[in-house]
Amino acid sequence: MAMSAVDMLEAGQEDQARAEIQRALALDSTNKLANSLMRQITGDPAQMLGRESFSYTVRPNDTLSRIAGRFMGDIYSFYILARYNDIKVPSRVAGGQVLRIPGKAPPPGSLDPQPAPRGRNTPAPAPVVAPPPAVQAPAPVAAPAPAPSPAPAPELSPGEKAMRNAESWERSNRLDRALDEYKRAASLEQPGAQAKVDAVRKKLIDRYTLAARTAFAKQDLAGSIKAWDNVLELDPNNELAKLERQKAVALKAKVDQLK
Repeated sequence: MAMSAVDMLEAGQEDQARAEIQRALALDSTNKLANSLMRQITGDPAQMLGRESFSYTVRPNDTLSRIAGRFMGDIYSFYILARYNDIKVPSRVAGGQVLRIPGKAPPPGSLDPQPAPRGRNTPAPAPVVAPPPAVQAPAPVAAPAPAPSPAPAPELSPGEKAMRNAESWERSNRLDRALDEYKRAASLEQPGAQAKVDAVRKKLIDRYTLAARTAFAKQDLAGSIKAWDNVLELDPNNELAKLERQKAVALKAKVDQLK
């Protein structure tokens, strides 16, 4: 449920996320992610993050989760960072946007890619040998005009950016985040996005169904119920999920009575 709340907060659905977090805490009051997300919703951003900050320009393919992980050490702190910047929908952060990042600015150039250090077994660069004396050469022939520079690649549309982000999440096996980005691409009428929404939703349903049955077999009834909840969130009319969830709820009630 907490992971579902993450997706809702990414989409700016704070009220739905709050309800999902409350359900997660009702099942497990020590759930670290759920408690962290609730603090991010209810807390004061300036008090939680401090008033000292520096400016950061969002890079192409950056997300608030990646930025929070880079500067705050926790990818799930993206929502308090969004509120710190008065951003209502975190998933809509785009390249070129300027954000306030809490804390002191890192040293100049520290965020740029650094060359890999030379290993112990890496050979030293060859010494530079002075060229031989120049020999009188015939008059040079005029060089041909340089070829024109290639045209810059066209900037991606919002739908294309969403598709690229979704494909990246899918390659990382984060199907929940991939589904959210494919939905955003579909809402922008990106070709092929709706087919990916349907395919990834089916993969997630299969994954949660397997998790629910595995948890039930291990007598982890709370885990089984939670997994069936995830299935029903994706497919509310799934009769099998409804029946299996009722079975797990009934068995859990009996077990609780015996304690």
